[in-house]
Amino acid sequence: MRVNWGAAGEPGWDVLDLTGTGPAGPATGRRWAGTRLASLAEPDRVDALIVIGELLENAYVHATGPRQLRLHVAADPCEVTVAVTDVGTGEPRLRVPGQAGGRGLLLVDELADTWGVSHHDDGKVVWARLACA
Repeated sequence: MRVNWGAAGEPGWDVLDLTGTGPAGPATGRRWAGTRLASLAEPDRVDALIVIGELLENAYVHATGPRQLRLHVAADPCEVTVAVTDVGTGEPRLRVPGQAGGRGLLLVDELADTWGVSHHDDGKVVWARLACA
């Protein structure tokens, strides 16, 4: 499944509008996602929520905040796809951790089977796909 700007309109996606939520956005997104991921085993839910928190936080730190949080849960095989849209143009990249940060995408890279970014005229979608039990 390709994750792009228009994917939220495809069947199976849950979408939370976060435009203008300010610093409370990551907590709002994690709570919302937690209810949608309640059927997952706890380790899988925790991993997904960590990834969600990191992608949302990056949208605040490196862009003007997220526009949307998108979730897609597939049953067979069990797989969670997380996508955060923002209006930023920067390219997310792994970096050496330091006092100013750099651990977020390392966590995403470790927990997700794959992750990436899709750029569009309106900004970008940063997504991650995690296998689950």
